[in-house]
Amino acid sequence: MNVAVSFNWSEIGKAFKQDEKLCFPTAPEAPGIYQFNIREKIYVGETVKLRRRFQHYRTPGSSQRTNVRINQSILEALNDGFEITVNIIEQAKIIVYGIESSLDLSKKSGRLLVESAVLSNAHLSGQNVENL
Repeated sequence: MNVAVSFNWSEIGKAFKQDEKLCFPTAPEAPGIYQFNIREKIYVGETVKLRRRFQHYRTPGSSQRTNVRINQSILEALNDGFEITVNIIEQAKIIVYGIESSLDLSKKSGRLLVESAVLSNAHLSGQNVENL
């Protein structure tokens, strides 16, 4: 079986600090895949609501280990003078046996397929991935 996933990243802006708190550019309240470029690494995730997910990174609860870790990584990079680019994917296509159709990113399976394609491509191209 031949399967291909097609998508384009949209840069929505840069993360920044305001009153010593982490802030993100305004994201749509839509399902999608997101990527933060943190120093020489990328962090990739998927969510049913992008804006809400970024809020969780901005104000992580003490028991939310991943949110705390990403919040600290981004804040440390910003404090060291690095820019943190925020990219999102809101639409993707899948091609199976030459037939192209839209992936429904409101479904977790569609988001996971795109996220896996992004991470696989990152590994193949030698990018450092924070997700591990």
